[in-house]
Amino acid sequence: MKPGDQDVARRVVRDFLMTLGDDGAMRHAAVAVCQAGDGTPDMETLLRNIRQTGDLGIDRPWQWLAAVNAEAQRLGDLHLVAEITYFVFVWDARLRGRIVSGELLLQLQLPPEQVVREVYSTALFALAEADPGRLVADRTDTVMVSSLRTALAHAVLDADPPFPAHVSAAARQLVNG
Repeated sequence: MKPGDQDVARRVVRDFLMTLGDDGAMRHAAVAVCQAGDGTPDMETLLRNIRQTGDLGIDRPWQWLAAVNAEAQRLGDLHLVAEITYFVFVWDARLRGRIVSGELLLQLQLPPEQVVREVYSTALFALAEADPGRLVADRTDTVMVSSLRTALAHAVLDADPPFPAHVSAAARQLVNG
């Protein structure tokens, strides 16, 4: 990570979340996330990377977000953890079908399973310390930390392959009360 990555991540993730429902604005905001995370900015660069290094660069923005998320958790910046987690959740759960079907074409690709698992695991524990009634910034102003955490718990419990036992146990405890 570089100095300032948390501020950059906060800005680009929040900008994207504020565009939910507006495909054109989402495309623009997704490019900003991709660029902030040192992703491949265009098809020409992607092809050049393939020829020169074999590294497509597609996963870099996601790995960057996972690293920023872990650092935010370490520093106690639970609101940034919530925003990054919600961003990953939107891509993993809500946009997956639209991207796979080709309905929504974005520069940023779907998050790798390893990143999803890392972000969800970190957030499940970190957000237990956050104010459950706090809103996570998005266009609707309806997503609270408590509902995000519950959605994560369900995603963890439904995952195949299963999450590590301690993560699954925390998710089960949250869902069962």
